[in-house]
Amino acid sequence: MRRPPRGSGLVGALFVLPSLAVFAAFLVLPVVSVLGIALLRWTGFRIGDWQFVGLANFENLVGDPVFWSAFSHTVLFTVATAILLNVLGFGYALLIQSRLRGHAFAKAVLFLPVLLSPVVVGLMWSRILDAFGAVNQLISALAPETRPVLFLGSPDLVLPSIIVAIVWQFTGYNMLLYYAGLQKLPQEQLEAASIDGAGHWAAIRNVVIPSLYPVAATAILLNVIGGLRIFDLIYVMTRGGPNRGSEVMATYMYEQAFKFSDMGYAGAIAVVIVALSVVAAVLRLRWSRLRD
Repeated sequence: MRRPPRGSGLVGALFVLPSLAVFAAFLVLPVVSVLGIALLRWTGFRIGDWQFVGLANFENLVGDPVFWSAFSHTVLFTVATAILLNVLGFGYALLIQSRLRGHAFAKAVLFLPVLLSPVVVGLMWSRILDAFGAVNQLISALAPETRPVLFLGSPDLVLPSIIVAIVWQFTGYNMLLYYAGLQKLPQEQLEAASIDGAGHWAAIRNVVIPSLYPVAATAILLNVIGGLRIFDLIYVMTRGGPNRGSEVMATYMYEQAFKFSDMGYAGAIAVVIVALSVVAAVLRLRWSRLRD
């Protein structure tokens, strides 16, 4: 076996060094900094004006009912959006794949919301769902005696309303992932299923869906991580209200950091978000290994 030339390892390391430096600067260092801040009592105004409190911030989280409410909202939001985004994204991808008339236009229209800023989407849906918005105008036209529905003013309706806005914006992204996966389907298996007399839905259930498991796993992981860290759209639409009905961990973290100047407590919430994201990534990797 021919040995690699002397010094090739050093040259390879030099090529990798810029990527490692960027990775360390924009991922490792911020995560380590947040872990350190979570162990402090610090207002965030003066460097050095902090007090080491150890795990006290995490102990306070355990007894904080507002945090647990935000945690439950985050989990509910994440699960609901992950399910809806993948079901609708897969369904739209099948429709586009069927090459119906106008499928190229439909693909562009469905993906267009993904390109919009969450701030724009939040403002738009706030107007659509307010007391005089398009939805209430439609309800009034169909049932004139009905009072306006306060979609963003009711603790029971606000989270489902935000879920609708998120699903509207990001379904096109999942559709594109599944559509790309459909282009790589094993044609031999589809032809064999057709020869065996399998119907359209049987082929989807027995061939298409199993072949798209890796795509689905990646899409679900991205949706879960996005749901755990959701902030911008909720902050624009409700700021966590009403009566904390749409409070999630990220909005509560923002409130603790920039309204109450409690950077240590906010850091502890951030650690919980990061930990849940890491758990989701590890579960995805273990699932892939089991399938392999």
